[in-house]
Amino acid sequence: MLRLFLGLFLVMTVGLVAALQTVEHTFNALLDNQMQAYNREAVRGQAWSLVEHMRDQQGAAREQQLEALRPHYGLSLKLIEADQLDLSTEEKAELAQNLLVIRDNYTQFISNIDGGSQLLSIKLPPEPSLMPFYIAVAYAMLAVLIGIVLFFWVRPHWRDLEKLRLAAERFGDNDLSVRIQLSKRSNIRDLAEHFNLMAARIESLIANQRELTNAVSHELRTPIARLSFELDQLKQQPDASQNRELIADMYADLGELEEMVSELLTYASLERGATVIKRENIQAANWLDSVVGSVALEAEAAGVQLLIGDCRLDTVRIEPRFMARAVINLLRNAIRYAEQRVEVTLVRSGDYYEVRVNDDGPGVPVEGREKIFEPFSRLDASRDRRTGGFGLGLALVRRVSQSHGGQVEVGESVWGGASFRMTWAHLD
Repeated sequence: MLRLFLGLFLVMTVGLVAALQTVEHTFNALLDNQMQAYNREAVRGQAWSLVEHMRDQQGAAREQQLEALRPHYGLSLKLIEADQLDLSTEEKAELAQNLLVIRDNYTQFISNIDGGSQLLSIKLPPEPSLMPFYIAVAYAMLAVLIGIVLFFWVRPHWRDLEKLRLAAERFGDNDLSVRIQLSKRSNIRDLAEHFNLMAARIESLIANQRELTNAVSHELRTPIARLSFELDQLKQQPDASQNRELIADMYADLGELEEMVSELLTYASLERGATVIKRENIQAANWLDSVVGSVALEAEAAGVQLLIGDCRLDTVRIEPRFMARAVINLLRNAIRYAEQRVEVTLVRSGDYYEVRVNDDGPGVPVEGREKIFEPFSRLDASRDRRTGGFGLGLALVRRVSQSHGGQVEVGESVWGGASFRMTWAHLD
């Protein structure tokens, strides 16, 4: 705190002194003519009176007259020759007009007497000898007052900054739950709130990373175990036809691993914000047809009718690759649980685009409608190649929607099944 206080005190004190001096010299330069006129008017009466007493006298008599008048004026009076003053052209013009010449920062006034070479010099009384001391004391008092005010201003700021420093230190020591609580009157309250948001975000990311790591290790065990078992069987199996079946199963397991890794990498890139979403204007109908076409064979194999219900848009502004992946995941999820039909629509509602996927399956229980969007989360405990999945598809849908400034939710369709509604912001 001492270093901060002294630094601010020094800067403010030096700055104030410099500002005062700058203002003084600036206004003196700008108001020089007005100040000369003011001071000339202030001394003009005394100068006229002195000149009137000496106008008709010459030589020694004039000097004696000035000597007699000097005690009656609180001024330094002196007769001086014009050639001793090194008068400028402007000063000579002022004397010719019977104006007082002002010198030495408005403390010396030179007056014409009778138009001759002899002039009258009038000097104001000198400042008191203690004036520099008084000025120094005044500046010292000003510095002390600044220091007192600054101390009471710095103290709460330092207290709050110290809280922020200690919180950052604890956070760096892996205490991810630390948060900062400051008074509503604190000037760094916004900074503390942003720190809390950052801490919460980092804590959430680390927690998700841990969960993801644990889930991945668990999910990889099943296909790897199957592959190991199939390899053992392949070694012991002399029948070539059965070998082909085992090899096909192994290829299926490898495909499953590849798909899992692909979805995991996509999800991780969106989760950590490493992927830049660059939107493009896409022909809506053609794009939706291609997306539906990507899963048409899967729907046919499952005995599910896949329909495009409505697409009342000419163009849609999206990142086509990620958005296509998200819609495909929604369609695959619907096909997996549908009885007979799945319908997809693409419309615009206000400032948002909306993709809705409806199916006639068993639907999603109310208590599980939020859980299904978490990574590696499944409502059914069992999983096989037909009804399972990795628990990443819907989590990826949510991330894609959020990266586009939207959200995804699930409700009940008109057929009694699930209705997934994904929205994202419209940008011109």
